[in-house]
Amino acid sequence: MYEQSAAWNEYYRETEPERRSEKLPELLKTQPDDGANALRKRLYDLRHPKLKGQDGQADLLLWQCVNFIQLYATSRFLKGSARREVADSLKKAGMEEALSWGDAGEKALYWEYRNAYRRYCNTTKNPSYRKTLFGLISSSEADKKEQLRKDTWEMSEGLAQRLGMEEQLRIWIRAVNDEYAMVSNC
Repeated sequence: MYEQSAAWNEYYRETEPERRSEKLPELLKTQPDDGANALRKRLYDLRHPKLKGQDGQADLLLWQCVNFIQLYATSRFLKGSARREVADSLKKAGMEEALSWGDAGEKALYWEYRNAYRRYCNTTKNPSYRKTLFGLISSSEADKKEQLRKDTWEMSEGLAQRLGMEEQLRIWIRAVNDEYAMVSNC
């Protein structure tokens, strides 16, 4: 269901927003429209809003990865507010809009989610990822891999199960798990 052309695969493997932004207009012109080309542009724009007074762009889906891990940790006691925050995050990222486009919209959303998780994985390569002893000692590679596995479960299946939001998060869970399987040796 989520198959796509080699050109689109290359686009979604790119994690730098600036390079993706440069590639997107050309792909929209040259790739056959599978029914979601306009939506891809919209999802990119929703994900990367321009920041006032700054040259850079935010990445709301990268933030969602980090935030969902934190929500998992705090949601044991604050389930109602966590559910609202998850629903709001999904809405801001364009989930409702994408699903209104049918299968093509679901596919575009799935690949955008995979790209966000891939970008998150790139952050785990940083020596500062999950330092121990008050941030003074770097984690071993084995510890980082184990932490990534744990973070991945918490931000996807763990959060969905804890909040009873498996259906709302099904595309997110599948995208994160599929990408984790591809890059689990980040």
